[in-house]
This record gives sequence, structure tokens and C-alpha cells, in this order.
Amino acid sequence: MRTSLVVLAGALLPITAAAQSGAFVVRLGADTIAVEQYQRSGNHVEGTVLRRSPQTTLVKYTITLNDDGTVARYEQSTVRADGTPAPNAPTPLVMTFTGDSVLRQVVQNGQPVTLRSAAPKGTLPQIGLSWLASEMLVRAAKGTGAAYAIGFAPQQAAPGKIEVRFVGSDSAEIVQAGFRTGVKLDEKGRVIRGDGSLTTQKFIATPRPSIDIAAIAAAWGAKDAGGAAMGVASPRDTLNAMAGGATIWIDYGRPAKRGREIWGKLVPYDTTWRFGANAATQFKTDKDVVLGGVTVPAGMYTLWLYPTAKDAWLIVNKQTGQWGTAYDATQDLVKIPLTPHMALKEPEERFRLFVQGDQLMMHWDRGGYGVTIGR
Repeated sequence: MRTSLVVLAGALLPITAAAQSGAFVVRLGADTIAVEQYQRSGNHVEGTVLRRSPQTTLVKYTITLNDDGTVARYEQSTVRADGTPAPNAPTPLVMTFTGDSVLRQVVQNGQPVTLRSAAPKGTLPQIGLSWLASEMLVRAAKGTGAAYAIGFAPQQAAPGKIEVRFVGSDSAEIVQAGFRTGVKLDEKGRVIRGDGSLTTQKFIATPRPSIDIAAIAAAWGAKDAGGAAMGVASPRDTLNAMAGGATIWIDYGRPAKRGREIWGKLVPYDTTWRFGANAATQFKTDKDVVLGGVTVPAGMYTLWLYPTAKDAWLIVNKQTGQWGTAYDATQDLVKIPLTPHMALKEPEERFRLFVQGDQLMMHWDRGGYGVTIGR
């Protein structure tokens, strides 16, 4: 599953001497995938984001503010649950904001380097899965409806503009890459619910007065050590099969139910679905193959699903190699009617593709579809 980067606003809250603290819990269906604990005193903020997937890691961050509330310095380190350095995560990483520039101290090819980028005043650092960051962003964007942010990835040469759309006095949407994350606010502008149902990640965030982040890290770390790490939220899988004399190959992501309602909800009706998760589902056949009575020439394609409350169609698309949200209808080869299977005896926790007899089957939870496959 890709991590959505939420920004920490430059024009934060009014600086006060009083300490402020709190926590957030981020859930994907029935599973907790991240928690956050933070504390602020004056112009100093310290926090930890504990992430569970694919393995337990802690991102510890510190923000130093200028007197006008803009960010002067941001530092983060990433470690495992036991405090040892996380693989491929050199620490610490530091950003310093000065005038119209940001200096990022990162590691490239094993060597420390400093990257200088032009940056509008008030440019912000990014923290993945931080809901304190979302709360501050929404407050900062009330005047302009947008903010600039930059992460540590060297390939991001300049800050990106993040749009915030306000809906009445108690709601907003953070818009990134065309996806909208909903934020519900109380009368003081604090987040009381974060809703990623319109993004590819489908997470829900809720605040807590406090959490025992050390205990949670220890519990998740123990599961990792015992071979029960959460792993990738939607792992890739491959289907290889012979059908009508052709060898077919399908590479797809397998999202989990996690206690959620699937058909018509998580997979909405009347819209094109990526037929799995993450990267688009790839389909290859070494010979011409017949799907639902329609001939698909030998070659590589992507597969998509268009379900409605009554019917569904399998879409074979000529574009390949794209992310699963980059559907281009102009590249469609064929749309093939499917047979619904909406009363399965046993639920499927993860989306699954398989060949059974002369049928290519696609099942998830207690429902799914099938289509004949042959020559």
C-alpha cells in the first residue's frame, strides 16, 4: 500500500507557554495501522508516529518554530520498535528554513549531502500519517486555502502546493494528487475525525487524549519478531494458469476486508475499480484467448472492473505499467459482461483471482464475479 504524506503547517497555532499534548489512532477497517503521540510547549513540538506496516517503525520528529509561527527547523529519525535504526532509513534527517530557501540534510548513496531548494516563506515539512500535521495544516490554510510542503526525498526538487478546500465552518478536504482526505473539526478547530475513504488508503483517524505508544510499539514489535508482522497492507500475488491452450499470467494487489463492507461500499458501484490494489492489475496471455466470448489477442494488458448493483463488466485495457488510479478509458480494448456470485458460502478475507474449470473467478468477502475463459 503507498504512504499518504500530510503536511505540517508553517503558520501553526499561536505560540503559548502552555503545554499541549494529544494523540491520534489511524485505522484501516478493523486494524490499527498507526498511532501518534505529540506534545508542544511554546515554540517546541515533539512527537512520534508509530507505523505498523510492513513492519513496526517509529518516526520521531521535532519542530522548532520562529516567533511568527513559521517553521525554523525540522528533524526526524526513524527506528524499529526496539529503538535500533530502521533499514534504509538513515537518521537523523534535518530541514532548516531560512528566508526563501530550505536546506535539507539527507543521505545519498551512503553519503551525507545538503540540498538547497527555493521555497516560499512558510514552506512546511512533510510527516507521513501525522494527524497533528493535518490539524495544523487546516488551521494554517484558512487564509489562503493552500500551503507549500517538501519532504526529504531528493527527487522532490521543490516544495509542492497542497490545496485545502473548506466545507462550512467545521469541515475541510486536503487534496493531494487529486484525492480528497476529509477532516472534521470541533469548535476549536481540532480534528475529531479524519476520513480517507475517498483516497486509495481508506483509513479513518480519531483523536485520543493520550496513548501508551511505548507499550503499543513493544506489542507490535513482539509480533514482528514472532513472524506475525502486519506486512504490506495489500500484498502482490500472481496467478499463472493454462486456459484453452494459452498460458495466462495476472499480477495484482490483494486488499483485505478488515471488517469492512465490500461490494457497493469499499468497492463502489457505478465506478471503475482498479481490480485489486496499488499498481494496476497486469494481464498477459501468450496466445489469443477468449474471455466471455470475446477474443483478446496475445499480449500484455491491464484489467479493471466496473460493477453496478445489478451487473458488472471486466475491462481489458491496452495501457500497462501504470498506477491503479491512472485509468484511461480511451485505451479500452473490450468490456466483457460478468456473471455475479453474490452468495458465497465462505467469505474471502482477501481479494482473490483464480481459474476454476473454464471460469476466471474474482472473489472477495461473500461475493464476486466470474467469466468463461478459453479459446
